[in-house]
Parts: sequence; structure tokens; C-alpha cells
Amino acid sequence: MKVKDYIAKKIKNLKINNIPLFQGGAIMHLIDSIGELKGLDYYVPYHEQSLAMSVDAYSRIKGMGVGCVTSGPGGTNLITGVCCSYYDSIPSLFITGQVGQFHVKRSKEMRQRGFQETDMVSLFSSITKFTYQIKDPNEVDYIFDKAVYLAKNGRPGPVVIDLPYNIQIADIDLKKMKKFFPPPPKKKNPRLLFQIKKVIKLLNENKKVVFIAGGGLRVSNTYKEFLKITKKINIPFVTTWASQDITPFDNELYFGSIGQHGHQSANEVINSADLLVTFGFRFAVKAISENYNKNNDKKIISIDIDPVELKEAIIEPDMKICADLKIFFNYFKKFPIKKFKNQTWVEQCSEFKKLKYLNNLTVGSKEVNPYLFFNIFSKIIKKNSIVITDAGANLCWCMESFNVTKNQRLISAWGNSPMGYSIGAGIGASYASKNTEVFSLIGDGSFMMNVQEMQFLKHHNLNLKIIIFDNQGLGNTKLGTEERLLSRPHANNSAHGYYPPNIKDITNSYKIKYFNLINNSKINKSINDLMKFKGNAVLHVKVSPETNVVNHSVPKLQSIFKF
Repeated sequence: MKVKDYIAKKIKNLKINNIPLFQGGAIMHLIDSIGELKGLDYYVPYHEQSLAMSVDAYSRIKGMGVGCVTSGPGGTNLITGVCCSYYDSIPSLFITGQVGQFHVKRSKEMRQRGFQETDMVSLFSSITKFTYQIKDPNEVDYIFDKAVYLAKNGRPGPVVIDLPYNIQIADIDLKKMKKFFPPPPKKKNPRLLFQIKKVIKLLNENKKVVFIAGGGLRVSNTYKEFLKITKKINIPFVTTWASQDITPFDNELYFGSIGQHGHQSANEVINSADLLVTFGFRFAVKAISENYNKNNDKKIISIDIDPVELKEAIIEPDMKICADLKIFFNYFKKFPIKKFKNQTWVEQCSEFKKLKYLNNLTVGSKEVNPYLFFNIFSKIIKKNSIVITDAGANLCWCMESFNVTKNQRLISAWGNSPMGYSIGAGIGASYASKNTEVFSLIGDGSFMMNVQEMQFLKHHNLNLKIIIFDNQGLGNTKLGTEERLLSRPHANNSAHGYYPPNIKDITNSYKIKYFNLINNSKINKSINDLMKFKGNAVLHVKVSPETNVVNHSVPKLQSIFKF
């Protein structure tokens, strides 16, 4: 059996039904085997960047995705999407074609030996858990299984296998095949038991306790255990953006997402608490702001799988627990903990929840108010819908005013947040959940980053709706220049170098269904019309260039997170 056929079967055994790939000279043999293998389907995005983002979103929904590209620029175009998976701890596998081994350069000092040769191992090492160039046909099984294991276990993340042209067509000697054996599971952790006892003691000693649910709860798929515990012992909790979809917003113990562009209610709860317990939360800048200030009267317990995150956290926790959340919750459940008599505290938090929107629903009255749009949008779309946000203002507007209902997914590339993410990600999400409606939210600037995928949508009947928020400029950067550069708007609008696209003409040129929304009175109708249409469609939402993002921080209150 040849390497290319063996790898194709290994991919199929992962039960990944759809593989995004892009053809090229250095990967054609593997692609041929994938195409010829029954039961393994593929699709072809129009740019490797979109391909990587597609794999990223597929992995967020299905647990792991695979993508294949050629050497040189094929691999380098993956970088932005691979970063998305790496920073958000998303397990994914990328296979890059490589020039034949004879043409691979012999030293790092040599710039290039083969045509379209790039040192993928050096290139991806800083943004993957594992990158390896196959050198022997008989190590394929070992490297493939090792890569998949590393992608999924510990703190998850992307992996890259670099596959030289000649290796793909080489024969495997099954008798000499090297095998990978995962390390045995760790024995019981008595230190963790001791730490949990201490956590419970602190829970009992403090009256105003808040749990912070980080993205690690979603990545580890332990959010259900987390929700059971909060309900059982009656503990209020808040989330980060990355975990905002773990519970419906109407959960009586949930008080929103934290941060400058989170919910005021969540920030108020944080400010008023005396003990914070964080789960899979890395104290990201967007959650704590750039001007953080730890209040010494407030205690923090941080639980995370990554010792480096605990060691180098921007805010130093009072107690650090390095543990897999699955193991932590299994241990935690063994302790008999009664429901806390903290109804006064819960009621205080409930009063904060009424402050969620501030005056957002009256913002941007000239054209469409995006806060009002998302408020209505969240009430109309189906309960199992997948909403994917892009970078910029649309992300903030959505996260501040979209009310998640049960079984909905709210997805973005939280840590990397590249412009153009949601279109490629929307394609991946559509393949991961074929019977589910997917909405890709994007700004006019981000739309142009991967506009070529409109050609993909033209030829594939996905249930993907693209909602473009058009403020005729790069709105979030405009806000940044107003705050930091005395409102000098260089490269932000048509008067200063940025020329907004004609979204209607672009959409019509691809013969994709076009809907238009220009004021608040038609929000309900436009969303319903979009919902009724079967297949790909674009809703063009006109937003005033003057509509900024509302800062939901609470500057007047002394806070662990001083905004």
C-alpha cells in the first residue's frame, strides 16, 4: 500500500465526512487518494486562508477537522487560520504537500532548494502543538496517530504534517510500520483532592462568590458539568465571549459576559464579588481590559489545564489549580456540598441583570441600530442555529446584545479575530451541521478579505446566510483612532484611502439572493424574509458610519478589573 492511500484511510477512520482541500503539484497524489476513496467527501474553497478557517469552525463543532494544501504558498496561506485554532485551543489537522526529499534544502541557512519549497516545520512550530515532516514511509502511522493524539489531548490545538511529494507515492512495509502508543492515563492526584477541599472551604467562607466560565469549558466539553454544579449549589456565574453560548441568557444564575464589550450586568457582578473562581479562563485582555487593577480584597481561584497560563497570567490568582477540567469536576462531585444560602447575593446580581442593555437600543437611529437588530435577530432565528461573528464592530454589537437560547452556537476566532473569518468558518460550520441554519456576520471591510468564497456559495447549496453590516468604513479602527489619534481617520474611509465595496453589485454578480435593510422599521421583516429563503443568501444591513461600539465597563466602581 502506498502512503497516500494509507493516509486517506486514516483520515476516513477519524469519521470526518468532509475534507476541504486545494489542489497543487506537491499534494496531488494525496488528493487523488482522498478523491478515489469511497465514503470520504471533499470540497474546494477558493483560498487556503478560507480553507483553514473552514477547518477551524468544523473542528469547533465536530471536535476535529482536517485540511490539505500544497507546498510553499499553499502552506503559508494557512497561517492566519491555524493561528485561530492555536490561540483558542481547537484541535485540527493540516497536511501540507512538500517538494520531493531530494529538493528539500539541507540547512536552515539555505533559503530554498526546490520550487515552491518552504520550511513548514520552522514556519508552523510556534503556532501548533506539533509539526513534523515525514522522512520515512514506515513512520507515517506513528506520526499521524501522534499528531491526532496531541491535537486532542492536554490543552488541544492544531497540528501540521508536512508530506514530501516522493513520500506520498512510496510503498509502506507493513512489517516495519512504526506504531504510536498513547501514554497511560495519569494516576489519582491527591494534591488535587486537597486543593478542592480548600476551594470548598473558601466557598463557604465567602458570601459573594462568582464563577467565571472561560473558553476552556467549551473546548473541554465540560460546560454541562459546570452548569449542574452552579445550579446544585446556587452560585452566580458569568462567562467570557468564548463561552457565552454554554447556557441560555435567561438562566437565572447567569449574568452575562465580562469585559469592555461584554455586558454591564456581568461587570457589576464581578465588581461586587469577594471571591472569583475561574474555569479555563486565561485572563485575556479583552475580558479584563488593558488597564487592569487587582483589588486585594478580592480573592481569585484559577483552574486551568495549562501550567504556563497559570504561571504567566496577567492577573496573579491567589490559588492556582493545574488540572484537566474533566478530572476536576469528577473529583469535585465526590464532595457533599449543600446549596448555599446566598439568596440575597443572587437577588443583588439579578438587579444588575436589568442593566444589560443600558441605552443601546436607541444608538444609531439614522439607519439600522445594530444593537436593536441583534436583539430582534436572537428572538427570531431557530434554537439550533449557528451564529458566526467576524472581527470588528459586528463582533462587539453581537456579543453585547445577542441573547443565546438553548442549543445555539455562537462562534468566532476569539483570540486571533482576523477579518474575513466568518465566511470560511461559515462554510466549515455548514458542512459540520448540514441540517442546521448557519449565519455568518461580517462588516463591509472584512467581507472583501474572503469575497472569493461567494463563488463557492454560488455552486454549493449550503444553508448559509451572510449578514453584512455596512458602515462604509473600518468602524472599529475608526473608533480606535478617535480615542488614540485625535480622530485622524487615515485608511478608515473613502476620504482617507478605504473605498467601501458595492455589496449589492458583488452579490448580484454571483447570482446569490440579495436582501437589503436600510432602517429599523423593517428589521423583523428582513430577518424573516432571510429565514424563509432556502439556500445561500446575503442580507445587506446599512449602519450609520457614526454608530460606535458601546463600552460596557463600570469605571466608577472599584474593581478587580479596572476598565
